[in-house]
Amino acid sequence: MQRLETVYDAVRLCGYRWSLEILTVLDRQRQMRFTDLQQTIRPTPSSKSLIDALRRLQDQGLVDRSTRADASPYQLTAAGQHLLPLLLTFMDQLQQWTHTYRDGAGRRVDRDTDAR
Repeated sequence: MQRLETVYDAVRLCGYRWSLEILTVLDRQRQMRFTDLQQTIRPTPSSKSLIDALRRLQDQGLVDRSTRADASPYQLTAAGQHLLPLLLTFMDQLQQWTHTYRDGAGRRVDRDTDAR
C-alpha cells in the first residue's frame, strides 16, 4: 500500500496549478529568475500562486533555488529532471485514454457497445 501512496503523491503533483508549467519551462531554460519564469508561463500566474507552486515543488525536492549575489534563479533538481519525462509520458497516455473513452464534454463513451 505504501508504494501505491507514493505513486498517488507523484501523480497528485500534476494536479497542482502551475506545476507542470514550471517543470517544463525550467527543463527548457535550465535556470530562471522568478520574474522571468512568471513572464514565460501562459497564462501569466499571479505572484502569490507562482510562489506557492514553487515552494511546493521545492518542498518535494523537484526545484531548487540557488542563492547568488546577482540573482537567485530556480532550477530543476536531479529528481525533477527524472520525474518530468515520466509525468509527460503519463499525461500523453491519459490524453489518449480520454480521447478513446470520453467525449468532448468528459462523458463516458462505451466503446464495447459501439463495437457490437
